[in-house]
Amino acid sequence: RWTGTPADKNDYTVGSVIEYTTFTGESRRMVVVLRLPDIKNGKPGFDGHLASDKTKTYWGYDHQIDRIIKF
Repeated sequence: RWTGTPADKNDYTVGSVIEYTTFTGESRRMVVVLRLPDIKNGKPGFDGHLASDKTKTYWGYDHQIDRIIKF
């Protein structure tokens, strides 16, 4: 999983490509479309689409990010 410091997980922007793990253990590579300070339950997160398929959209929490591939 994540090998950087917790602050590094927040170092992404709209348009970044990230990988994150869902609560079910699935890994997804996403293009970030929106960052929100409160995506749900008062926690920061992102909204985006699969890098391989723009029609499949998902959201996640910042703490689920495993890797930032492209800023």
